[in-house]
Amino acid sequence: MDAKQALAERSELFDKAFAFQHKSRTPSFSNFWTWKYLDAGMNLNDALRDYDLLEKANRGFHELYQFDAYMDKGTRNAIRVSEAFGAKFHYIDESGEFVLADDRCLIEVEEYPDLVADPQRYYWEKAFRRYVKPDLTLGEFKAGVQEFLAFAEFGSRMDDIFLNEYGTLSPTPAGAFIMIPFEYLFNFLRGIKQLSLDVRRHRSELIEVSEGLWESMCEPALQQSLAADTYGAITSVNIGFLAQSVLSNSQLEELYLPYVKKVIDAAIAADKRVFVFCESEMLRFAEHFEDIPPGYVMIHPEQDDIFELRRRLPNIVFAGGMPTHLLGQGSPQECIDYAKHLIDEMGEGFVFSTNKMMSYRNDAKRENLLAVMDFVRAYEP
Repeated sequence: MDAKQALAERSELFDKAFAFQHKSRTPSFSNFWTWKYLDAGMNLNDALRDYDLLEKANRGFHELYQFDAYMDKGTRNAIRVSEAFGAKFHYIDESGEFVLADDRCLIEVEEYPDLVADPQRYYWEKAFRRYVKPDLTLGEFKAGVQEFLAFAEFGSRMDDIFLNEYGTLSPTPAGAFIMIPFEYLFNFLRGIKQLSLDVRRHRSELIEVSEGLWESMCEPALQQSLAADTYGAITSVNIGFLAQSVLSNSQLEELYLPYVKKVIDAAIAADKRVFVFCESEMLRFAEHFEDIPPGYVMIHPEQDDIFELRRRLPNIVFAGGMPTHLLGQGSPQECIDYAKHLIDEMGEGFVFSTNKMMSYRNDAKRENLLAVMDFVRAYEP
């Protein structure tokens, strides 16, 4: 089967999952990250700094396990870019075999109006200068830009390999990741600690900057994503949930969920799909997804009981559910048995994947993953 045929078959599987229709097998979605390099016998310091090694490992991963779609193709950790700019908060712990990122604050609360007034100017004049080392020279800046361009070229190459050589899908088209305002501040500009304090100490300022960011950045990006060509993609838009983990339900309803609703409502109005990648948990606010029409939203939950989510939200397509602890500690047969149970219980509107981002050596054993993926590709529920 050539790449175009493979892509057509895989696209049909996902289309049927969104339509809650019977399909010849359950589509699979890779949530594997740095585990791939450990599985390939590489150390992270070598792999993440060498784009040829990253390509080799990601090719080898697909050729072994044959997932239908990939969340990551080797572009998760831009170590070379951050190091070129002298940003020392993103680094590798080789003894522990993991990648770390320190919590950083790149904006002061009194600067929120400057960010809203002119985001691009703010980034270059203030946030970027706090991101890089203080005495960055012009030559180092140029070198950093070259590293960024090399990283972008590598990402394009990997997209081309997976689409045109392997015929696999991506969650969304390139550039279709929409970070709602609170997530943007949480992950990039204000940091976890300071933003958590802002929720209690600077609520009015936070509400104002959130609305300003939505109008100046998020909504224009959303409209561009909804208008983009979705060839080779499962959905049109990707939203990431992480910052909800520091908010109470009342705070969620004021600062977070209104923007999620805007994204989903806009997608439904345009007859487009949304992928929600949910770290931490979401069962406590699942009621906000009850009225979404079937066929528009796929959620990949991390810490929730996926069977309870299915009972609560029969209108939502779910991906995930395969336990990390079982892949890492169980036997091949135990893993196959659970995979069958998961597919049977979740029914139509389900995409097979792991319940966590697979990052650590003990997250899975090769023999278990091979056995499970052979089963998933062959099993007609």
